[in-house]
Parts: sequence; structure tokens; C-alpha cells
Amino acid sequence: MSRHRGGGVGGWFRTDMRWMLLQQELGRWRKAGRKPTLWWRDDDARAPTPELDRLLAIANANRTPLTLAVIPDGDLAALAARLGSEALVTVVQHGVDHQNRREGPAAGEFPHAWMRIRVATQMRAGWTKLAALPGAAQVFVPPWNDIHPELPAVLADCGYLGWSAWDETAPMAKVPRVDAHMDLLRWRGGARFRGEGRVLERLRELLVERRQAGLWSAPIGLLTHHLDHDEPAWRFLDRFLAWSAANGDLTWRGLPDLLASAPHAAPATVEG
Repeated sequence: MSRHRGGGVGGWFRTDMRWMLLQQELGRWRKAGRKPTLWWRDDDARAPTPELDRLLAIANANRTPLTLAVIPDGDLAALAARLGSEALVTVVQHGVDHQNRREGPAAGEFPHAWMRIRVATQMRAGWTKLAALPGAAQVFVPPWNDIHPELPAVLADCGYLGWSAWDETAPMAKVPRVDAHMDLLRWRGGARFRGEGRVLERLRELLVERRQAGLWSAPIGLLTHHLDHDEPAWRFLDRFLAWSAANGDLTWRGLPDLLASAPHAAPATVEG
């Protein structure tokens, strides 16, 4: 695969108007003395696969921190061995078994009628299985980004360091939250690459929103699903990370670092 570095790094976008608009927006950030922050979450890992190997190779080639959301529902020994030497990877908990127990069109592991103690018991059991993996951090990613009504309280009860769902810019939560915002895939009618023009336009929109709101440090999360990528998605991912790694206008950070600086709500006080 050809790579674009240095002066030619934008070559593969250069004829696309969306690329030009993105460059203009990055110029506005540069003029303001600001640099956008990106982070990367990949969902649904369970075991070593050729797709996981390809994902890790891309992360390493582009020196990009990767958060791997792992489903803790089986023997994770082989995955632990595969990740043992991966210094760029943070492992977080992707639900408990990724089984849909909700009725209706919205999917979720925990029916919303489940009580707080039942949700907490399931989540603790999942974390126990995951905790020994290399790079594991006690962070929760709900499958399908479904937020059970008791989830924020359970996260605090169980001592989670943070959580990640979908599309909030700077969420105020008792337990720090850092979301994903750009999905590389579209899902209706089957998973497939969203298209480079749409991804670039989404990134530009997110940059504009943050600049206009003065939320310069609010991170932008890239979401991938390595088991579902088609070849165009793989090619774009590699090229996008290569471009962003070589571009001095952007910075990639790991999730633990972001959670440490995420805005969060102060704990409630009881007046005497």
C-alpha cells in the first residue's frame, strides 16, 4: 500500500472539496493556536483473528493509541497472549456478553426494567474476567451504546474509572465519560464503509462545533469495528491515520489520559 508522508500527505484527498473544507477548518484552529484532539475506539474483540492482527499492525505503523473494547464472555487467554506486547493498546470492557435482551428496535444487554443490583452484578462479573488482560483499564463501553437508566449509578458503585458511549461532546458525568463520534461504517443494509467524503465531512462538522462552542479540548472519537470492515474501510483507516499522524495540526491521545482530564459532575452533597 502506498503511503503519503510529508508534503504529499494530503494527495489522496486533494481533489475532494470536503478535503479542502477540512483543511480550511484546521487552518482556523491553527490560527487560534489550538490543536484538535482525536482518540480511537474499536469494538467487539473477543479473540485473536487475522482482522485483529491487521488492526494492530495499522495502529503500530502509525503510532496511534488504540482502545480495544473487549467482550468478556469466554476464554480470554489467547487474546491476553496476543496483546502482551502491544504497548499502544488499552483494553476496556465492552458489556458482559453482547447479547440483546431488549424488546423493540433498540438493542441493549440490560432490559431497562432490570434493577441496579442486577446490572451491577453482571458488570462486576464481566470485569473480573477482563481485568487480567494486558493494558486493561476499568472502563465500560455499553454495546450498541445503550445507556441503561441505572448505568451511571452502577459505574460509580463498582468503581469504574470511566465510560464511553456515543456522540456527546463534553458530557458532565459523575464517572468521567469520553464518547466516540465518527463511525467508519454504515450499518443499514449490512456493514460497509461509510465513504471517505462522509467521514471527512463529519470530522469537519465536529471541529466546527467545538470551535464555535469554545470547547477546544473536547476530544473527537473515531469508532471502528475490525471484524466488520470491508476492504475500502481498511484502506481508508490506514491512510487516514497516516495523514493525521504526519499532520502537525492534530494530536492523538489514549483513553486513560483523556479520562483523567474529562469534565465530570461533582458528587451530590447532603445538607444537614
